[in-house]
Parts: sequence; C-alpha cells; structure tokens
Amino acid sequence: MPELYVPQWRYIPPGNALPWKIMFLDPDILVCENRFRETGRTFFSALSLQSGKEILSDFSLEDHFQAITGTGNMAGLETARGNLFYIHGYQDNSPEHRGIWAVDPLKGVIAWARPEAVFVANHPDGMLVYASGAFAGFPERSYYLLDAERGEVLEAIGFDAERANRFRRESLSDEKLQKVQLPRKLESECSFSGLSEEEFGEYIERDELFITAIHTSAKSGKGFDAVIRVHRNGKRVYDDVLGTGTAAPSVNYFLLRCVTLYYIRNTNELVSVRLLCRE
Repeated sequence: MPELYVPQWRYIPPGNALPWKIMFLDPDILVCENRFRETGRTFFSALSLQSGKEILSDFSLEDHFQAITGTGNMAGLETARGNLFYIHGYQDNSPEHRGIWAVDPLKGVIAWARPEAVFVANHPDGMLVYASGAFAGFPERSYYLLDAERGEVLEAIGFDAERANRFRRESLSDEKLQKVQLPRKLESECSFSGLSEEEFGEYIERDELFITAIHTSAKSGKGFDAVIRVHRNGKRVYDDVLGTGTAAPSVNYFLLRCVTLYYIRNTNELVSVRLLCRE
C-alpha cells in the first residue's frame, strides 16, 4: 500500500544520545532534551518545526553555569513558554528538581537564572515556584510568582500554602500550554485497534485522525516491537516501525500537535510527519 504521508524531517542527536523529551516554543521551534543513557548527561537542541534544521545545537547547562545543583551536573527540560525553554538541576542525592535556568534558543544564551527556585506550575500570570528553607529545624517552602520572561518576582506568596494551592489549581497543564495531545490506552474493542491477546496499544484521536501505536513481544524473542499507524476517516494513510527489539515497550513515544505527528523511532530518531489532506 503506498504511503499518502511521508516524514517532513528526521533528527538523530549526535554521539549516540537519545531524544528524551520535547517541547514547543514560539515562533515555530521545537526544543529537544538529549540524554546519554549511560551517564545521564544531557544537552539541548532547538529545531525548526518546518525543516528540522538545528537553530541551537549541543547546548549544555554546565558550559554556561558552573554551580549546577545535583550530583554529576545532570539537568533536564522543565517546561517551555513563549520563546524560552527552562532547564532544571537536581537536589543533591535526590531525584527532586532544583533551580530554573531560562534559555533563549535564538541567541543561545541563558536569559535568566534562579538556582534557588523549584518549579511548581505555569500560571496564566506567571511561573509558580518555591524556595526551600527551615524553621526550628523543620523544612518550609516559601512560594512566589515569577515573571516567566525576565525571572523577576511578581508576587511573594510566602508560606501561605492555601494560597499557593489556589495558584496551582489555576495553572495550565503542559499539554494545554504546548497545544499537544498525548496518547491514551487503546482498548481492544476499538474498531481500529486490531489488537490480539498478546498486544497492547495507545491512541490519539482528533477529528478524522486516529493514530495508534501497537506493542508486542519482539519476534526475535527478546524485547519489544511496536508499530505506529495513522487512519484518516477509517483509511490507513501512514505507518512506520516505532521500535524493534527495544529493552522496554516504546510507550508514550508519540504526540500530536495541530496536524503534525511527532514520534521517536527506535529510541534514537525523532520523526515529524505533517498530516495534511491529499487531493
């Protein structure tokens, strides 16, 4: 069966790094956290949504800020908003995040830094964060609202946890802020699932589009295989291998943003497919 859709671009991080997490910026930029599985070290790339061409490459936090919190100078992609993306470090000997560094990908610089802050949520009026402290030997959290563009304090909330929780409830999810749809579990009774007893799946549905990822034990007997398929009005219009013989199932490896599908193929290749009508 001929493909109606083909990838508009593919991106493979250099040096055997894996594309670990992606987010979207204005104007029309994708930022990718790339991670070395063995060491946990990360670097960041920014790509054009249209061409996949690198706008920013091999951006590493330790190259710009030497006092990163956390063992091994590990960092991660925290969130993205407007034309900036935000990197976090880690607390010493802990998986918990600490520090916020705002990066301007077009200039390749850190726009502002708050090493003492811990990200909580994206509020419509700013970024909700807290700083850790102690009183009489007991840990406390002091909350405040930051200007996401400049890193300046807009409002000091302090130790008022009830007020901080109200800000949290009013905040935007990354899914809504990024304008993306993430996959859900595919039930076997769905007409497009085609699931056998040995398989499980995920799906995204939007208007006439129905996108599935089907996972099964690898044919080789080791690991897992997966395929990704796109149906439009009941007709299959695109399919590809999502993973072959991977150590773990390739779960949550795809998303839909507007009419563009993004997925990670064989753990190391980021693929973009624009799902447009073909006359």
